[in-house]
Amino acid sequence: MSFRGGRGNLGGFGSNNNAFSNISGNNGVEVEITGWNGASAQECISFISRKCKITVTNYTVNNATGGIRGFVRSPSEADQLTSWSGVRFAGGVLKIFKVNSNQQPGFGAQGGPDNTVQTLKMFLKSRYNPELKLLNLSAVQQDPTLSAKGFFSSVSTKSKVITAMIKVACEMKLDFTSADLSNNDLTDLTTVSDLAREFPKLQNLALSNNRLARVKVFEVWKKKLGYLRELILAGNPLLNTTNPTEVNSIKSELLKVFPRLVILDGEVLRNEEALRKNLSLSFDRPQAMFFQDDETRALSTNFITNFYNLWDSNRQQLMVLYQNESQFSVQIDMSHPKAFDSKDLPDFSYYLPLSRNLTKMSSAKVRMGKLAHGQEQIFKSFTQIPKTQHELLTKPDDFSMECYRLPQMGAISITLHGSYKEVAPPENLEQMNNNHARNKYQPKKKVTLGTKGFDRTLIVIPGPNNSMIVASDLLCVHSDVGSDAFRPEQITQASPQPQNTPSPAPAVGTAATPSPGVPNTNTPTPPGVNVPTAADLPAQVKANLNVMQQELLVKVLLETKLNIEYGVLLCQQSNWDYQQCISNFKISASTLPPDAFAR
Repeated sequence: MSFRGGRGNLGGFGSNNNAFSNISGNNGVEVEITGWNGASAQECISFISRKCKITVTNYTVNNATGGIRGFVRSPSEADQLTSWSGVRFAGGVLKIFKVNSNQQPGFGAQGGPDNTVQTLKMFLKSRYNPELKLLNLSAVQQDPTLSAKGFFSSVSTKSKVITAMIKVACEMKLDFTSADLSNNDLTDLTTVSDLAREFPKLQNLALSNNRLARVKVFEVWKKKLGYLRELILAGNPLLNTTNPTEVNSIKSELLKVFPRLVILDGEVLRNEEALRKNLSLSFDRPQAMFFQDDETRALSTNFITNFYNLWDSNRQQLMVLYQNESQFSVQIDMSHPKAFDSKDLPDFSYYLPLSRNLTKMSSAKVRMGKLAHGQEQIFKSFTQIPKTQHELLTKPDDFSMECYRLPQMGAISITLHGSYKEVAPPENLEQMNNNHARNKYQPKKKVTLGTKGFDRTLIVIPGPNNSMIVASDLLCVHSDVGSDAFRPEQITQASPQPQNTPSPAPAVGTAATPSPGVPNTNTPTPPGVNVPTAADLPAQVKANLNVMQQELLVKVLLETKLNIEYGVLLCQQSNWDYQQCISNFKISASTLPPDAFAR
């Protein structure tokens, strides 16, 4: 259901020009017929003509109420027709009203759509408690005022009422953190899906005594109600099970949907204080740059300055940094905010043939084909990327960098975030033209150059004669989302507000750029380096974990570089779900104390 426009054009209310007004030049009386949904409007009008011996002319379907609006010749015919209200047709019961009568059904009885909005506003005011910040939308179909005005006169109007209420509540700027949607006969959450978009900071929600039968119905809210703390589902078929395995599965799925959910039907599911610490920002000022130590700072800043100077001017000279075991890949990330607005979506045509997004491709052959190995393949990929300009020296505040050591490899991980300008097309369009010829990609005849956002992670290891070797190079290209996040002063000036719901972490092995402190598992392991396994965990830790949990813990420790104590805590608070672990860690990586990381 779409809501566009302002007053008088809410969610389709009044979208039909004939729906709430008399047709000029018609001297008849307007009537409305509801309950005909078992057949077509034409069949209903023909039935009335045969049964009631009255002709309804110039009829239209009212999109707001689902009723048929039309005209009869005189008030006496209108009275005669309304006397047939209650006659059965197509398995339903017809209700017939005069439009100008106080008995008229539908949204906004007398006065049209404006009256509909006013009715909803009055209802919401009566159900809103500003002291408790509670909006009570329970059992709305039993409300006598709404029923008298015909809001539930047909199936189509019933399905629109709560959706319209949520929209009107947003326009009224009601400030609530708790909502009660109990006893509304909901079989899914489609009609209330807008609740997550309009009120993302909702903390408490009651959905008791509805007809929710599957946990899958909550998928429409996944990662959207990021602050939901308490959920009430009692009285739904979903919970009509005593099987412990099924109950635990339901709880596990709900924790994945709502990352901050603590209480379900009065039961505490996890330690709220530990969860709060794990997901909250503890530092007063965020850091635009992070370096593990002064030596790392000196090495990485010098390296990245020279690297991008050559990247923008002569990529051929960069090849001395890559060896036969080096890897390079490109990924296009469409999950950034501007990607959801097509008019702001940049042209990625030059990058499509190279994009190695492992969440989009499952073929092992294709995956390996998108990964460049060695100098020859890597340089060929470089020539297929547009020529660029990075303003690192002139606008350093527009970039953010995180650098830390990888002790197992004796390497440094350098991640740079920012944007760049495309100044010229790629030198080599061979791959693009080949794919276009096979109809795999359909780029425009003239690809538009512009500004792109990027995240790039370079794993640099020491080489012979104090040289440096790029072991892994991951370039993620996305829409330019600005540099405000890199400017601490703009964040600290704003009043404290809960942060937006975190985006889910990319799947393991994608070419996405890791967040601060999260190395990518695609990094090649140099010969002779031992990677820790579950067998290396302390005995007291293994004693409390099953084999799968041990393997997950090791994987998380390698990804996050946390020490074992914090790693176990992260896994527990994330319900031993890998993706949730990485998502939670991304939120809190910059807030954790130094002793949370392995030394």
